[in-house]
Amino acid sequence: MNNRSIAFQLSIYILTAVTLVISVIVFLHYNFSRKILIQKIEESAIHQSKQITAQVTRNIVTAQEVSRNVANQALYYQSHGDLEFFLSQALNSNPLMTGFHVELFSPSGSQYLSVIRTDSTAHQIFRDDRFCSANITPTVRIQVAGGETVWSEPFYCLLDTSRLIASYSHAIYTRDGAIGGILSGQISLDFLNKVVSGMMFEKGGFAFIVGEQGTFLTHPKQEWIMQRNIYEISHQIFPENRDKYEQLLRSHLAGSGFAYPELYDYKKSWFHFSPIPHTNWSVIIIVPAKELFNDLDLILREIILVSAIGLLSVLAIIILIFRKMLLPLASVVKSIQRFSFGDRRRLNRKNEVELLNDSLQELQQQYNSYLQEQNQSRKDRRKFEKDLKSAKEIQTAIIPKEYTTDPDHPEIELFAALQPAESIGGDLYDYFFIDSKHLLFTMGDVSGKGIPAALFMAVAHTMIKNKANALSAKKIIEQVNKELSYQNTNQHFLTLFLGILNTETGVLNYCNAAHNYPFVVRPNKEVSLLEKTHGLPVGVYANKPYSGDYMVLEKGDMLVLYTDGVTDCKDSSDTFYGIDRLTDNLSNMTDLPAPELVKRLLKSLAVFRGETRQADDISLMAIRYHGKDHE
Repeated sequence: MNNRSIAFQLSIYILTAVTLVISVIVFLHYNFSRKILIQKIEESAIHQSKQITAQVTRNIVTAQEVSRNVANQALYYQSHGDLEFFLSQALNSNPLMTGFHVELFSPSGSQYLSVIRTDSTAHQIFRDDRFCSANITPTVRIQVAGGETVWSEPFYCLLDTSRLIASYSHAIYTRDGAIGGILSGQISLDFLNKVVSGMMFEKGGFAFIVGEQGTFLTHPKQEWIMQRNIYEISHQIFPENRDKYEQLLRSHLAGSGFAYPELYDYKKSWFHFSPIPHTNWSVIIIVPAKELFNDLDLILREIILVSAIGLLSVLAIIILIFRKMLLPLASVVKSIQRFSFGDRRRLNRKNEVELLNDSLQELQQQYNSYLQEQNQSRKDRRKFEKDLKSAKEIQTAIIPKEYTTDPDHPEIELFAALQPAESIGGDLYDYFFIDSKHLLFTMGDVSGKGIPAALFMAVAHTMIKNKANALSAKKIIEQVNKELSYQNTNQHFLTLFLGILNTETGVLNYCNAAHNYPFVVRPNKEVSLLEKTHGLPVGVYANKPYSGDYMVLEKGDMLVLYTDGVTDCKDSSDTFYGIDRLTDNLSNMTDLPAPELVKRLLKSLAVFRGETRQADDISLMAIRYHGKDHE
């Protein structure tokens, strides 16, 4: 190299530097594009998984609700000799269900009844345990006896061995709360294939569903269904991280990675799996890696070819330019060398190419750090959103749903609603029968909003249930206040109204811990307030005593409870909804049923607020007392 001309040496150095720089850029761009592509495919797979799980969950939840409702009414119809008719009607009314199986306990031995759908309009009745035993197994009996509700592992129907089914078992409770039997609602899993086959997957991918034990519930190869197990496939398919993926699957968690599936002739493929809520099933999506990166690899080859041609052209041009530019310098050097007294070259030189290389390296480091920070930020945001969603689901589970009229208590008509200002809130309400004639109902408002207020609300809600046997509103509040005050490190407090209604006499024992005054709405359109406060908010002072009061509800009287999110609701001009407006609206709704009254009040608030953002949680509860002789 040293015996070459300076023009040639400089050309080689510059071309080498340019080649290195372009190679680094192409390599980084390729890897970054590869990461982005995997991320996009993963986002698409997660979205498709959510679509599949949403459709599956909708059917699963529907089956659970239907089975629970049937279980809650089974003994009533059995006592009237109409259980077979009731199960048949329930089956006809719910096309999703393929059968119901009932085992009723009695001193003389269990009684069995199975109603199984044979086609869209016909079903068969069985009165022995042939079909119940496939659903109500000894394990199921143990779990249901412990208060659990159980989804069975999928199995084939005894009437039609080509039909894969699963059942949901629920306890049948007697009036005194004992378990009087077990009901299993049966659904066909044919809908799983329809859900999965109805999805369009990118790059020639496919999806399938596996059960809790890893058994294939769906698959493009029908002969693999219920015959293959994800945990028993060969190490050729999962040569790496097999234990990790199996642990994630068994723990009902999501994950992704690479495998070599048999369906693609053991070629490398990318996969993603995620759990299906309300079940122990998982959905798995697979995309061939060759198809995944084919377009990117083609672009890389084109870039390399174009770059090689460009570099050769640049080399020729640089040599020509340097030769022309350095020709006078070469003549001068030859002339000066005759008068030179030695080599005076500077060895520690740093040219522009080296500076550019240092700058590119620093920029690359900053760019990689930025990507890591962005990825971590996205992970933290997803985790927060997941935690917030879980907190909302927990709060929704704590607050009771719409009151279902109990045939044993026709004298009570009750409806309540909660609209949090944020994803989760600090309002609470509850209602339940302490015993056969005492209804406890309560409404409260925790200071603050968000997750801390919701956690405080959940603790208070649990304590109220635990203290309910006192049958005294003031004693319950005193006990809850004492325990909350000792545990209240964040200094939250709770305004609370708690009442215990004797449904036989109409006598209401209540205690108001600084909560909004409830309304008493009478059938003659008279609207009044229970303007009594019996103590400070709960959770402030542990040893503060509370008092209480009694009143008698007459037939047709209605109690309306609310939180300050109702009266403090503002419109676009910052005008409050106010107690007067609420009173006027109630006076025009005295003859409405409790559900209609609550819904109209919520609609009135929404119309009043308009486009203004809701600033506080809104809770409403209406209880109408019809009297013990109400039919």
